[in-house]
Amino acid sequence: MLVQKGKWLGKGNLLVGGSSLGVEVQVDLEVSEDEGGFTLSGNLDGEFSGAVSIRIAPDEVGTYIIDARVAGMAFDGVSKLESEPNLALLWNAGHTSSVSVALFAPAGGIGCRGFWQEGGRTVTWEILFQLKQNVVGGDNVVSLARRRR
Repeated sequence: MLVQKGKWLGKGNLLVGGSSLGVEVQVDLEVSEDEGGFTLSGNLDGEFSGAVSIRIAPDEVGTYIIDARVAGMAFDGVSKLESEPNLALLWNAGHTSSVSVALFAPAGGIGCRGFWQEGGRTVTWEILFQLKQNVVGGDNVVSLARRRR
């Protein structure tokens, strides 16, 4: 499974069907883990702005159940997360909207590509998530590692 605990920053592009230029999007996520699975919470900024809340939990048949709330939209679905690429298929309650997502591991992070279709409209995206480093401060702390602020 590519999803890991920590604070993640994602940057990428959305491409709305019919347009030739993508629009920038940024996702700020915190991933936590408990005995029942993973919780991803944060914010999406860009073309579709809003809160992000995703719950990923294993089921009894070897797949994972996903409950996702993204920018005011609600989706439920199923995923295979044991090997790359990690794949997920989600849909809304009325089955009028569907989302497919693939996670993969390029150098330096987690890549996320996907499609969302609703009513003949298609949106695609590609986002690279990178683990953020916490800045440690103090009079007696010296850091030799490079970090983003």
